[in-house]
Amino acid sequence: MQKGSFSLTTFFRIFYVRLLGFCFLYFSQVAGTKAECPVQLNQKSVVVRYGGSVAVNCSASVPHKGMGWEASEGAVTMTRDSLITWRVSNLIEWDIQPFCYINHEKQCQVELPVTIYKTPDSVSISIVNHRGPMIEGKQYELQCDVHDVAPVQNLTVKWYKGQTLLNQTTFTENSKTPLNIVTTLLIRPDRADDGAQYRCEAELELGAEGPQPPPKETSDPLNITVYFKPIINETKLPSIVPVFRGYPEVLVCEAEGNPKPTISWSLGSNVIVYNETLTISESTPEYVYCDANNSVGRTIRQVNVSIQDISISTVNHRGPMIAGKCYELQCFIRNVAPFKIVDVRWYKLNQINVTDTIKTPANLTYKVCPDRADDGAQFWCEAELEAEGPHRSTVSSEHLSITVHFKPIINETKLPSIVPVFRGYPEVLVCEAEGNPKPTISWSLGSNVIVYNETLTISESTPEYVYCDANNSAGRTIRQIKVVLKEDYLPLIAGLIAVTVAFISVIFIFIYCIYYKTAKMGRYSLKDAKPSVQNGNIAQNGKHSPIPMKKLSQSNILA
Repeated sequence: MQKGSFSLTTFFRIFYVRLLGFCFLYFSQVAGTKAECPVQLNQKSVVVRYGGSVAVNCSASVPHKGMGWEASEGAVTMTRDSLITWRVSNLIEWDIQPFCYINHEKQCQVELPVTIYKTPDSVSISIVNHRGPMIEGKQYELQCDVHDVAPVQNLTVKWYKGQTLLNQTTFTENSKTPLNIVTTLLIRPDRADDGAQYRCEAELELGAEGPQPPPKETSDPLNITVYFKPIINETKLPSIVPVFRGYPEVLVCEAEGNPKPTISWSLGSNVIVYNETLTISESTPEYVYCDANNSVGRTIRQVNVSIQDISISTVNHRGPMIAGKCYELQCFIRNVAPFKIVDVRWYKLNQINVTDTIKTPANLTYKVCPDRADDGAQFWCEAELEAEGPHRSTVSSEHLSITVHFKPIINETKLPSIVPVFRGYPEVLVCEAEGNPKPTISWSLGSNVIVYNETLTISESTPEYVYCDANNSAGRTIRQIKVVLKEDYLPLIAGLIAVTVAFISVIFIFIYCIYYKTAKMGRYSLKDAKPSVQNGNIAQNGKHSPIPMKKLSQSNILA
C-alpha cells in the first residue's frame, strides 16, 4: 500500500462507487448525453434461492481503462479484461445490489437486479375462535399462516375446497427479507359441505427468470363437520294419505340431519309415539304430525289422513301376481249417503270388463287371471250413485297397478335344439330368456357340472346333451340341446385329389416318353456292322472304337 493510501470498508466502497455513478448519470442527463454504457450482462436479472449460487458475466464491447464488479459479496476488482464474472456460491445477503462498471471515456455502470426468494418454513390452516362442528348457515373465518417467506410481493395465497379454487390473495408489501403472512377467508357452510376439506397454498410467482413451475407449499387439509337441522323426506311422507277401511297404512317419516335426528309422531291430546313409522287406520285422527328433532333445530310435517269412500285392493294378497294364477280384486264403497248405489263397473285400462248392478253398499269382487301381457296393467272400479230426484253422481277408485311375474321363455331361435360341432372348431351357444323377475341363466353339462352364464362354448369334448336352465321366482324353463359331432373331411378330400392328380401326371409323362422315343428318335440296325480290330482287341488303350450302324428306312422298320 502506498504512503497516504487507506483501506475503505465494504460499505463505504459501495457508497463511494454508487455516489460516483449517480453523479455521472445525473450530469449525463443534464448535459443531454444519450450514450449507453458499453458493457453487456449475459442476464438482465437473476432469481436465486436463498443460500444458492449465482454467476453473471459482464463483457465490454469497447477498449477501456479498466472494468470490474462492485458488490457486497463476490466483488471483482478493476481489471483490463473484457469479460469478468460476478460469482457467489452461497448468496445470503437479501439486499445485495451488484453492478458492473467500466472506465471508458467516462466511468459508467450497469446494475444487475437480484431477487432472492425463500419458500415458507410452514403453511398451516385453522378456524378463528372456533372449535368443533360448524352450524349450517353460520359464518366462520378460516386463517392461513405462512411462516418466513420472501419476497412477499411475489407471494400468492390460494384457498381450495377439495379441488375447487375459492379465492386467492396477493400482497403489496415491498420487502426483500422474509416475513410471516396471515390471510383469512370467510365461509358460510351448508349441509353439502359436511366432510369437506379446505386447504391453503402459498405460491411464489417469480417470473420467467424464476423456477418453473413456481415453488409452492400447501397446508394440511382441514376437514370440517357441518351440523344441520333435519329435512323430512316428503316423497316417502306425502301431505295427504288415503286410508281404506280395514286396510291400515304404515307411514314412514325419514329425515336427514346432522346429528342424526330423533323422530316422533304427535296424534293430538298429548299422544306422542317415538318411532320412524306409524300405523294409521280409519280410527286415526284426521291430522298427525311427524317431528324430526336434533341439536340444531326441529322440523315438523303435517299429514292429512283421508278416509276414502271407494277403494280398490286385492283380496288376501300383497305384492306381485303370478301369470296364470287367479286373484280377486275388491271394490269397497262407503259413506255415500244420501246417495244410493245404482251400479258398479270394473275397468282394465279403458275397457269395461265387468258390470255389476247393486242396490245397497257391499264388498264387490272381481276375478282376474293375469298373463304376462298384463304386467303393469291398471285396474279400477267405478260406482254410479243416485240421489233423490234425477241427480246422479259417479265416483272412481284410485288406479291399482299390478305387477305380473311369469316364468322364463327361452329364445329358441337363438338356441336350436340340435347344434353341429366340427372337430377343432368350437361353437358358442347363447341362451336368452324373457321373464319377470329377470331370470338366472345356467348350463348343465351332466355330472353336477353347472356353468352360470348366458353363453357356453362347446367343442368335441362337450357331452352329447347340454341343458340351458332359465330360472326365476315364478318358475323354471329347461331347454335340451343335442351336440352333434361332425368330422371335417375337407383335408382328406383335398389330399385324395392331390394324389389323383399326381398319379395322372405320372401316367401322362410315361406315355409321352414312349411316344417321343418311338416317333421322334427312329430305330437303328447292327446288321453287317464290323468292329475295327486292332491287335485283335475291340477296345484299346482304354478307348472305345465306334461300331458302324446302319439306319433303317421306314420300309425296313415296318418289315
